Amino acid sequence: MGFLERAIRKGVAKGVGQAVGNALSKAVEPKVTELTNKAANAIDETTREYTGNTADTAGLKGAFSNLERAVGGYATEMSKNMKLCPKCGKPASSDKKFCPECGEPLPETTLAQSSVCTQCGRQNNIGTKFCSECGAKLPIAIQEEEAKQRRNAEVMAEWDALLAVYPRWSCGGEISIEDYGSDGVSFSACFDGDEAAAHRAVDEYRQILQQNGFRPAGQYPSVRQLFKRIDGIVYNVDTEHCFEGDPDRACIGFCKREPYGGFDYVKPEPKKKMGFKDLLGL
Repeated sequence: MGFLERAIRKGVAKGVGQAVGNALSKAVEPKVTELTNKAANAIDETTREYTGNTADTAGLKGAFSNLERAVGGYATEMSKNMKLCPKCGKPASSDKKFCPECGEPLPETTLAQSSVCTQCGRQNNIGTKFCSECGAKLPIAIQEEEAKQRRNAEVMAEWDALLAVYPRWSCGGEISIEDYGSDGVSFSACFDGDEAAAHRAVDEYRQILQQNGFRPAGQYPSVRQLFKRIDGIVYNVDTEHCFEGDPDRACIGFCKREPYGGFDYVKPEPKKKMGFKDLLGL
C-alpha cells in the first residue's frame, strides 16, 4: 500500500465521523470501508496515469467527490431506518420507542426525517444542523437543543436537592452532577472543545460565590478555594482542580470542611525582638 493510499484511508475514516456524526460512523463503517477501498484504488490508478510532472488534479478531485457522494448517500439511506437517542447519543432501529442503551424515550422521527427541512423540504446530509438550501434550523438541531435543556433541568433539580446552600450554576455548558455521599458532590460543565469558555465560566462562578458570601479562608487563603459558614457548618467550593481532567470541562467540588488552620484563622503577630533593656527588665 502506497503512502497516498494510506493517507486516503486515514483521511476518509476521519472525514466520515465528521460528515455523518460519531454515532452513525460505526453503523456505516462496513460499507464505508468497501467504498474507501474502491476509491483508494481508483485514486491510486489515477496517480499512475500521470504523464508529466503536473498532477492530474481534476482526476483526484473527481475520485474524492465520488467517494464523498457515495458515503453521504449511504449514510442517508441507513438513517431512514435509524433513530438517535437524545440522552446518550446511541443509534437505534426505527421500530424502537426507547433507547436500548439507557432507556430514554426516542424521537418519533428517524434521523433522515429529522434532517428534512421544514421550510423548503430539502433532505439534508446527516449531521447537518441548518438547511443547505435555505439556512433554516433543522428538526434534528431543535431536538438536540430540547434534549439538552431537559438534561440541564434534571441536573438543576438534583442541585436543588444536594447543593441548596450554594448559589446555582448559571454559567453555561452541558452540565452533570454526581453525589459521593459524605465525600461531597462533583459538578461538571462541558463546553465542547471551547477551553476559553470553560475558564470564563469558572471565573464567573467564583464571582457569583463571593457575591453570595463565600470567601477565601484559612492559613493559605485562595480565591480557588472558597468557604462560607452557615449555622456553624463550613461549606467549601473547590475550583482549584477544575481542569485536571479535560481542558474544556470545568469540574467543581462541593463539600463540608474547614480550611487548613480553621475558618477563622488569623495570622499571628510577629514576635517582638528582645533588646538588652528587655533582658534587664528596664
